Amino acid sequence: MELFELAKAELLRSNTDHRHPFRYFSLATFGLFPEVRTVVAREVSQSLSVLFFTDSRTPKVAQIKENPRVSALFYHPKKKLQARIKGMAELIGKGHEAYPSLLERVKNSDALKDYTAVLAPGSKVKDTLDVIYGDSLHFMVIRINPLQMDVLQLGKGQHQRRGYTWEEGEWAEAILVP
Repeated sequence: MELFELAKAELLRSNTDHRHPFRYFSLATFGLFPEVRTVVAREVSQSLSVLFFTDSRTPKVAQIKENPRVSALFYHPKKKLQARIKGMAELIGKGHEAYPSLLERVKNSDALKDYTAVLAPGSKVKDTLDVIYGDSLHFMVIRINPLQMDVLQLGKGQHQRRGYTWEEGEWAEAILVP
């Protein structure tokens, strides 16, 4: 479980080090095609669930409503460490018990503006001056609850790779060919 502990430590470190490479990760969802984009990890729990914030009108929200299976890719270039998490995404919006405290984290920051655009993210405009912000808040939180993790450590000589599956309340390890 050495690679698991290494990946977990780096994921948790991203909670306090805002320059940590795992702070930004690639999220894949199912759309008409596989959809991949970069998002910002806002919190990683001890159980390795990952929280991130988004505008509730983005395509990823509709895609997750349709199919909550997602993949997340984290990469640390200096340590040559890759962690891929597969899990179920949970939408946390108005009415969810955790929503008020998560919204409070954004209300007192510059990031609040990101969730007040009049047009939905991805809407076409003729000019950047046409991007207008209003008073309506379109804030949503997404939590990835992990089911599998694949960790790859690239090295000089021999690479190491392990697969982890959440089974009966604990992580089971399998040695994988790198």
